[in-house]
Amino acid sequence: MNNISYKKIIEEKGSIIINPVGTSMLPLIRQDIDTVLLSKITTPLKKYDVVLFDRPDGKHVLHRIIRVRKNSFDICGDNQVRVEHGVTRDMIIARMEGVYREEDFLPVTDPKYIEYSIKRVRSRKWRFIKWVIPAVFRKIFKKKKRAN
Repeated sequence: MNNISYKKIIEEKGSIIINPVGTSMLPLIRQDIDTVLLSKITTPLKKYDVVLFDRPDGKHVLHRIIRVRKNSFDICGDNQVRVEHGVTRDMIIARMEGVYREEDFLPVTDPKYIEYSIKRVRSRKWRFIKWVIPAVFRKIFKKKKRAN
């Protein structure tokens, strides 16, 4: 389904349930297992909201707002460390209202979900240290090994 279809359905129906693809929102959303309820945005977006947005290359992405700026948002997947800056309101299609984890629905208003969201955003810097720095060292040592 293309972005225009998502926009059209959400505009007409007010919400849609989708099965996201990929690993960027792990451990919350698991591909081929979980689905998400996305709704039309009727209130201001805020930090910790998960939104479906269009990237400039036309791909649609489901990630979390980690910072609200004056004219844009900084957004990052729960399982990622790289932040996307400059996501504007007109790029955002819908807000996630909850996750169907197999048979159970977890609304974004649930205290467990709220606690998870806060911890996930705060732990992004630690994930960077855990994943990126070792990768840089592996790359450096690999280059040195080839040079010998």
